[in-house]
Amino acid sequence: MKHLLFLPLLSIFILQGNSPFRYNEKSIAARNHLSRVDNGNDAAGLSLQPEPGNEKMSATVFKNQDFCRAELKDFEFDFHYDILSAKVYFTGANFPNTEQGTITSASLKPIKGLMARCVPGSIVIFDNVKVIGSDKRVRTIEGLTIVLR
Repeated sequence: MKHLLFLPLLSIFILQGNSPFRYNEKSIAARNHLSRVDNGNDAAGLSLQPEPGNEKMSATVFKNQDFCRAELKDFEFDFHYDILSAKVYFTGANFPNTEQGTITSASLKPIKGLMARCVPGSIVIFDNVKVIGSDKRVRTIEGLTIVLR
């Protein structure tokens, strides 16, 4: 009897999952990395996103950032990662040689001196980003390259 009730429920779930009225057409299983979040204000923050690529950001907006965060874009449940560490490389305009900084939390204070030197044409690369989720597993996620304009 239990099997007879389970099969109709499973069929209903599959039909709803394949419905053309689904909210999100992107795969939740995509690789995650840091990206910029724009909430309509200039100090929006840096965040984890499922679409890799280079971000373009105003140099002034970047200099005003105080933190970064890791979260899943378009994910309906309240789930986030805490940033443990990351290496941050600065190159391009106003950086004759590549310079490196390190953050050990979501705070960008350890690299504020390098951030202050950024101008349009500078490139900032977040690499080797280590995060921890609610399951207490440490993960290394794909980083982010920001081209300042």
